[in-house]
Amino acid sequence: MKIGDLVRMKSIKILPSQSPLEKISNEPGLVIEVAENACKVIFAGLDGNIRSFLKSSLEVIREQ
Repeated sequence: MKIGDLVRMKSIKILPSQSPLEKISNEPGLVIEVAENACKVIFAGLDGNIRSFLKSSLEVIREQ
């Protein structure tokens, strides 16, 4: 996973209602920063807000 990759969250079994992550669970996002085992992703469904995720919780849709 690297900067510019298009990613999506892997399936989440339990997601509380009204959670901000509920809006982006199936929506693709763009990786903007990468660290050892984490990355920052920007999602349009959150009005451009940036979220941090473990790489293991994301799947790559399209590589840059």
